[in-house]
Amino acid sequence: MKTPLLALAVSLMAASMTVQAADMAPGGFAGTWKANFAKSKFPGPPPQVDDCTIDADGTVTINEVNSEGKSITWHYKPVEGQAVPIVGRDNTTVLVKKINDHTNEQIWTSNGKTNKSRAVLSKDGKTTTFNMDGVDKDGKPFHETVVYDKQ
Repeated sequence: MKTPLLALAVSLMAASMTVQAADMAPGGFAGTWKANFAKSKFPGPPPQVDDCTIDADGTVTINEVNSEGKSITWHYKPVEGQAVPIVGRDNTTVLVKKINDHTNEQIWTSNGKTNKSRAVLSKDGKTTTFNMDGVDKDGKPFHETVVYDKQ
């Protein structure tokens, strides 16, 4: 069974495919994405469903069914240079930094723990590969790679 922080990390990965909404549109990241579980590697049981919708204004909405079958929905709107709260996730913020049109980096803070991630959009815009490194609630490091397919 996943630890709460690891479960959060799994669901946060979908949201990482955003850009700062304050000054720029999400470009190729906009749309609906679904995790491709066959191409992904999780440090624990994967969620049953991991869907992400990114609106033209940058708003990110996540719909997930975790590995235990619990449905979770949450959202946020990135603001350049600011950590923003995630509505539907207690004590959790994300700071998104656009590296270029195909790469974003994120810093996630939840209950005082910080994890970092990077999302890379393929040249054809059909796939995003997300990598996250962090420390779980027990202080153990983890790494995950999740591949998302654009719908």
